[in-house]
Amino acid sequence: MLSSTSSVGVAPDGNGGLYAALRRPLNANSPTSVLTDLRDRNIQYIHAYCVDNCLVKVADPVFVGCCIARHAAAGAKVVRKTVPTESVGVLAKKGDAFSVVEYSELSKEKAEQRTSDGQLAFRAANIANHFYTTSFLESVEAMERKMAFHIARKKIPTVDLTTGEPVKPTEPNGMKLELFVFDVFPFTRSLCVLEVDRAEEFSPLKNAPGSKADCPETSRKDLLAQQRRWLLNAGATIAEGVEVEVTPALTYAGEGLDFVKGKSFVKSGVLTAEAGMEGLVQ
Repeated sequence: MLSSTSSVGVAPDGNGGLYAALRRPLNANSPTSVLTDLRDRNIQYIHAYCVDNCLVKVADPVFVGCCIARHAAAGAKVVRKTVPTESVGVLAKKGDAFSVVEYSELSKEKAEQRTSDGQLAFRAANIANHFYTTSFLESVEAMERKMAFHIARKKIPTVDLTTGEPVKPTEPNGMKLELFVFDVFPFTRSLCVLEVDRAEEFSPLKNAPGSKADCPETSRKDLLAQQRRWLLNAGATIAEGVEVEVTPALTYAGEGLDFVKGKSFVKSGVLTAEAGMEGLVQ
């Protein structure tokens, strides 16, 4: 498909293109790539996550430590899927290989299947939050030829060959082939899977403002709710309707907030340090 009368249309190749991008030289004048730079710096472990999750714990020591302790080449965080119809892929095994099974690939029978304790049998919802060893990332190139492409049907801007005028379709008019970031999972025998609390670690931003779910408003709500829990757990009280944002420079996951014990927050605002409580508490 053409993007103009003289040029072929191009598009991103899916988030699985990450691995090839890590090997690509950073500029035309140097052979240095992200991978060679990691090796030169003796960086052995990598934490990668989906950019649209405001609750991600960057370089989470629990997750990284769990993967290292289990000698895992790769790792994935999951949250518990509780509703069979939730549109989310689940981490499972296809035969002897680890895999993310997309919700569209999971039969109704499998999606609704439950264990003896009443939980969904396929409940490990993938949230695109991964761990890798640098050695594993260096081995991915050999796997890529074996990976299956995924078909993505898209509304692809093109051109009318008769008039030369641009065409912006309102319905999918073509398809492209994509790789997904989790397509490497079937090629490792040492994948570490860690289940985490959805409320604490997963609030995706997928939709436009004003949408019913996974939008800027829900991301903001979930982030402020988490930080509210931190303050309450540290011994503070917060008036109804008051929103207090806690800056990342002050705490990573709610620790170090002892100074709010016994304080009552009566005004919305941003908490940057102990001295920054003036005007927010009484």
